[in-house]
Amino acid sequence: MSRYVSRQTVKQVAFRVVLYSLTVFFSITGNTAPSQLSDYFKEVWTTRDGLPHNTINAISQSEDGYLWVGTWEGAARFNGRSFTVFGRGEPSGMPDVGIRTIYKNRQQNLIFAGARGGLSERRPDDWQSWQPYRVLINGVADDKQGNLWLATEGQGVYRQAARGERTQLTIQQGLPSNVVSSVLSTDDGSIWLGTGRGLVRLNSEDESFAPEKIAGLPEVPVLALTAYNDGLLIGTERGLYQYQAGEVSIFSAQLMDLPVSVLLAFDNQIWVGTTDRGLLRYSDAGLESLNMAAGLPNNRILSLFRDRENSIWVGTNGGLFRLRDAPFVTLTTEQGLAGNYIRSVLSHSDGSIWVGSSQGVSRITKQGIEAVDFSSYSDGQSVLSMVEGPDGSVWVGTHSDGVLQWQDGAIVQQYNRHTGLLANEVRAIAVTPQGGLWVGTGHGLNYVDGNGVRSFTSEDGLPTPFVMGLYLHDDGRLFIGTGGGVVIRSPHGDITPVDISNLDDAEYAFGFAPDPAADLLWMSTDRGLVAYDLTTGGLTMLGRDAGLPVDKVFQAVIDQDRHLWLSSNRGILRFRREQIEAYLAGQREQVDYELFGESDGMQSAQTNGGSMQAATLVQDGTVWFATSKGASRVNPAELKRFSANTPPVVIEGFKVNGSALPLHTEKDIAPGADRIEIQFAGLGFVMPERIQYRTRLKGFDNSWVDRGSNTIAEYTNLPPGDYLFMVSASYPGGAWGEQNASFRFTIAPYFWQQTGFWIVVLLTVIAMVIVAHRWRMKSLRQRAEELSTKVAEQTYTLKQQADNLRKVDEERSALLLEIKRQAAEFEQQARSDKLTGLANRRAFDESLHRECARSKRRNLPLCLALLDIDHFKQIND
Repeated sequence: MSRYVSRQTVKQVAFRVVLYSLTVFFSITGNTAPSQLSDYFKEVWTTRDGLPHNTINAISQSEDGYLWVGTWEGAARFNGRSFTVFGRGEPSGMPDVGIRTIYKNRQQNLIFAGARGGLSERRPDDWQSWQPYRVLINGVADDKQGNLWLATEGQGVYRQAARGERTQLTIQQGLPSNVVSSVLSTDDGSIWLGTGRGLVRLNSEDESFAPEKIAGLPEVPVLALTAYNDGLLIGTERGLYQYQAGEVSIFSAQLMDLPVSVLLAFDNQIWVGTTDRGLLRYSDAGLESLNMAAGLPNNRILSLFRDRENSIWVGTNGGLFRLRDAPFVTLTTEQGLAGNYIRSVLSHSDGSIWVGSSQGVSRITKQGIEAVDFSSYSDGQSVLSMVEGPDGSVWVGTHSDGVLQWQDGAIVQQYNRHTGLLANEVRAIAVTPQGGLWVGTGHGLNYVDGNGVRSFTSEDGLPTPFVMGLYLHDDGRLFIGTGGGVVIRSPHGDITPVDISNLDDAEYAFGFAPDPAADLLWMSTDRGLVAYDLTTGGLTMLGRDAGLPVDKVFQAVIDQDRHLWLSSNRGILRFRREQIEAYLAGQREQVDYELFGESDGMQSAQTNGGSMQAATLVQDGTVWFATSKGASRVNPAELKRFSANTPPVVIEGFKVNGSALPLHTEKDIAPGADRIEIQFAGLGFVMPERIQYRTRLKGFDNSWVDRGSNTIAEYTNLPPGDYLFMVSASYPGGAWGEQNASFRFTIAPYFWQQTGFWIVVLLTVIAMVIVAHRWRMKSLRQRAEELSTKVAEQTYTLKQQADNLRKVDEERSALLLEIKRQAAEFEQQARSDKLTGLANRRAFDESLHRECARSKRRNLPLCLALLDIDHFKQIND
């Protein structure tokens, strides 16, 4: 049962006693219980987050999926990330910003009403407003005939017919009070009015409007009405009542003085908002309460609403509050833990869960959370490590008092520096099957057994004496993680280093996680996760290059489906087994992951490491993590439940060249649209930051484009044409929505981009080509004629010149022949006698010279004979 903060008044002390009694009663009689209030994830929004006012008068959800809240400074529309505020005037048509109530009518449209009697209906494409009533409207309901019933502050109730006719009912028509705080329409045709002096029933089909006052209630303001088990729940200033089968009964006599302001009932749960005592819930789990001490922004509750994803929204005087299921549930000191700064979590074989914190150890069982007190052995009780021994005992490593053994509800042994440990800071423990104890300290490694305490330091092969992780394999190998790397101690005592420094310069080894099915040991380091093959000794790094968003990872856990969970300073990561296997096989360059943080139920995204175990798998399949603000648990089997709902998606904005355009109709965009921006949102409120989107622009994209969590699509320099933009959303691991949000728009072309323009241009070009062709042909003919004439003239001239040249050539040839003939004659005359015609002395000398040369070349004798035959020597000489 949640504790309630007393205001030191008799009434509230009595209220706490009654609250405890009802809790016991519901706990005994309950069967299947919903999630406890302490398990819900709590969130608060105020004006700092975009709300126009912190007083939340009304909450509802429109058919398109938006959440709407009514405040004194306007209506605010929420998409899970941001608020859009609607004030008076356009588009709502409200005469004042103050919104008192929001009601969903039978057409599933929202009706807003409030200050100055403003009344406006939000329809799918526009708003419809009516003439104001000049009075504060407290509530709205509609009947089967389409009439609106308006509860007012001081003017009774109005009925507004479908055509707009108005009928007023006040004390003159039989109402006990003109102050009507609540109104409810039920399927039997009844209109129920909560007035300042009790409950009244009207028959919507009776034009006499005869009010029937319900007996059995005190004449006090009725502030809240809701249907419940074929009857009503009635919230008054003096308690909660029930109307069933025509009779009023006290829902709980012990809660007569509870000032009920608002009610919400569904699935055997009754949520009760009060004017000054916070929020209550009746369910099969019993009676629970929430107030400012437990996280409510204010104890005055003004509105309650349950959305499509079963989140409970609470409107308070101090902001908007939400309770929802989340993948992670975090336990803190509020639930009974000894401390919030958790260093170690241990799953015990008896089904209990041990949580070690900076303030001590807590043990979680089916009966609740109990403290493990060892203050007599440890001054600070700061815990760094825990491990279960073969006998079921628990060894607890502390920050400053060594290691303690807890067994059968008591501390039975303690080892520290006085008994031989190298240091009192114990960050890692491993127990052998024989009961031997390995203790990793800040100054080295110790082994404790019946023979005493042995020490191992850097001199014995440790990279550094700062030991943070230990893992004892079935074959006897001891893996030791230190601030300087990893070493393995064999069963024979040999220490062998495992070189992880070449894996992106990894150095610190924080912890180990065995993966027997894959024959791997996962090592958490300051550069990512290392897969160590237990058979071959091979190493594979899963780090930044593989897609991890962080360097330091503290503890890996293999869940029952063999998926991999990993803790870090920026949240908890989850990897699917098939992707891990594909990466290790070299079939993928990177792995996809899911990152969980504070929006998923963690009180802090910072998990702790350098201690043992920083995360653990529990027998029921849940995985527990040590964080800086509590112990966080997740049930992997239930993650599908959070992804099963497909969030609706809406298009929220359309900008052209930075200017926003309305979305009501298809858009014709003028030429020159260099940049188009389309904004969209998935209206899921369980995990809005993790919603994934995909888009497709028909006319441009051939297929869907994954956008991740980005809610804006931009396009630049789109060609003119008709386009259809589509977007769908899903939670991680969920199916894409079949109903896509879509928006059509057309980009008009410049005149020179229009078909008609190019037809004219084409025809003009064709005409010009034809004209040019004809002109060209004519020019060619004229040119041909001119050329023909010139060719003829040139041909004649050339012929004349050729004839002249031929004559000159003939003359030159004749002259040459004559010269050759004369030269031959002269040659002959020079070598013969002119009278006799015989060879003369010159010819003789030439012949003699040739013969002498020939004789010399061939080395032949030369014979010379001279004979004057003709006796003309004397004459010739």
